[in-house]
Amino acid sequence: MSVSKASRSARISWAGLLILPMLTPLAWAEPTQEELEAASLLASRATFGMSYEQIVQMAEKGLDRWLDEQLNMKCSSAKEWEDRIDEMDRNGEFDEFRSLFDVDSRDEDSYALIKRLGSFNTSWYMTVRYAPDQLCQRVAWALSQIFVINQRSLKQELYSVTSYYDILTNNALGNYRQLIEDVTYSNQMGLMLSHVNNSRPRPEKKLFPDENYAREIMQLFSIGLFELNEDGTEKKNESGEFIPTYDADDIANLARVMTGFVFDGDEAQFGSGVTEEWDEPMAIHDWHHDKEEKVIVGDWTIPAGQRGYKDVEDALDVIFEHENVGPFIGRQLIQRLVTSNPEPEYVQRVAEAFNDDGLGVRGNLKHVVKTILTDPEVTGPANPTHFGKLREPVLRVMNLHRMFATMVIGEDTRGLTHPLYIPESNMYMFGNQTPLDAPSVFNFYSPFHSPKGELSDNELVAPELQIFSMLTSHQMSNGIWARLVDDPEDNEGRQLEWFYEFRYEDENGEEAWWHPVMGHDISEYVNLAETPTELVDRLDLVMTHGKLNSDARSRLVIRVRQAGEDLRKRVWLAIWYMSTLPDYIVETF
Repeated sequence: MSVSKASRSARISWAGLLILPMLTPLAWAEPTQEELEAASLLASRATFGMSYEQIVQMAEKGLDRWLDEQLNMKCSSAKEWEDRIDEMDRNGEFDEFRSLFDVDSRDEDSYALIKRLGSFNTSWYMTVRYAPDQLCQRVAWALSQIFVINQRSLKQELYSVTSYYDILTNNALGNYRQLIEDVTYSNQMGLMLSHVNNSRPRPEKKLFPDENYAREIMQLFSIGLFELNEDGTEKKNESGEFIPTYDADDIANLARVMTGFVFDGDEAQFGSGVTEEWDEPMAIHDWHHDKEEKVIVGDWTIPAGQRGYKDVEDALDVIFEHENVGPFIGRQLIQRLVTSNPEPEYVQRVAEAFNDDGLGVRGNLKHVVKTILTDPEVTGPANPTHFGKLREPVLRVMNLHRMFATMVIGEDTRGLTHPLYIPESNMYMFGNQTPLDAPSVFNFYSPFHSPKGELSDNELVAPELQIFSMLTSHQMSNGIWARLVDDPEDNEGRQLEWFYEFRYEDENGEEAWWHPVMGHDISEYVNLAETPTELVDRLDLVMTHGKLNSDARSRLVIRVRQAGEDLRKRVWLAIWYMSTLPDYIVETF
């Protein structure tokens, strides 16, 4: 699809909306309600959330132009945030905290400060909350649920987790071939799936290569379990059975390819279980690499006598060229960005985009992502009742942080300030979800999860429902209430509980707590709250893209009026109410 660079007067958006002509060539026309709703809907799929002002700016700019700018924007680095934290630490800016809270990030046996103040959660939050490259960050989040590591499996050192996440952001809009190579050589994945220090077979000592990574790079990261048609449906043999993409011999032989990996660095040696070079790729020691011939997926032969790097290059090329990769990875990206149950025709168009970006390039994720977000299915689904997805817990929380403007840090009663927001793990764990902390390589939920009942009866999947229950639903609702509404000490609309708090002894030797003071700037909503219908209309646009059903709208307007004359309380109550509605929790079109 070509993207028009013409003026607003001549442009037609991919969303199918005719944009009204300008009255003057020197000023933008005010976006229509329809344009604003289309912008809000794109924001829900391509970002971690947008404020009303940002939605208006997108609508004024035009969806095509906004999307092209995002696709060509430099991706922000979580590691850069961790660099800043480390520099602040070395400059003594945390000394007051270290003394007060009895933590020392420079003590090898106590990394409490790094864990609490400079952890991956902090770097991830700051990047996702403030990065302008929202599309890149959103795609990286999707990839993190395909190329899964668990941060708890790594030693919590500087760059140990952020460096891996930056692999995902650096490749989110790059080429898939480079992505699987960078993941293969990453120290973090080497630990997660145990191919670091993986040695060549030594049958006489009953030693054989670890098969974890060899199996999962095929099963989870590229081709899946069964051969697929281009539209993502499974192929069948003459007996009507699914056709496996690989067998035990393929796993064993690919494991032999993945031998000789070692942590790199000046003092790197095979068998070492630690590294200080988290942001550097692993190396391959050829003496520990299996140099015999290997036959892998699809009867591809990797000849004997090659160096380890060449074997890995050849194997990744074979995997990358497999016809399953486009539909297998494309379908999962559709699920993470748009809908849980994409129509086969939608999957096929995305697979075709993966196979060829129009310039003969295979695996161009920038082209794949653009195809996913601009496909005709996203604004006019063939089967509307099957279209959409559950908004996962991390997105529900981050949406609130980004939709409702900036946050401020203030002083506590001791006059103690802090320059960082320190995300409390509970802000994610309401729904059993924390970035890069899935319980296994199979992610928080399976892309094929189909809850028993109406969904499974209709052969539909709902991945996010695997971590959704009555308990987590109440936890999310109650947690958001506690942070937005139920704060008896809140006189200025500041909320105290989104972030970590620290315990210390006050001057009387009694237990006391410090926590950073944060607040959402909701002044624009307070101005609307005098007229409940206007407040609800604005929240409908920002949170549910103009799709709030009439019954829920009527109930919310009544609830807002019943909240009394305190306009701030009206706003927080309305935001909380909206955040619990199916219209918000379930994204549609």
